[in-house]
Amino acid sequence: MENIAVNNWEYDAAFDAKEKACGDLVISLFKFFKTIEPGMKVQITAHDIGAANDIAAWCRSTNKELLAINPPYYLIEKK
Repeated sequence: MENIAVNNWEYDAAFDAKEKACGDLVISLFKFFKTIEPGMKVQITAHDIGAANDIAAWCRSTNKELLAINPPYYLIEKK
């Protein structure tokens, strides 16, 4: 499956979190990021109203780089 760049972002993988919120969102991100290699960029789609805050906090606490935000899309790099 080919990744379609949203906002002209280039990324290696995509993850659709749908309406997951708070703990469910964080657990899903944690599990997904365990499957990818350092240096990979992931486009996350998350429709929950609190996703922006949850994703930013998760990135800070797990040493991931939040490269771009355009809700409901988020671009994260695994370090």
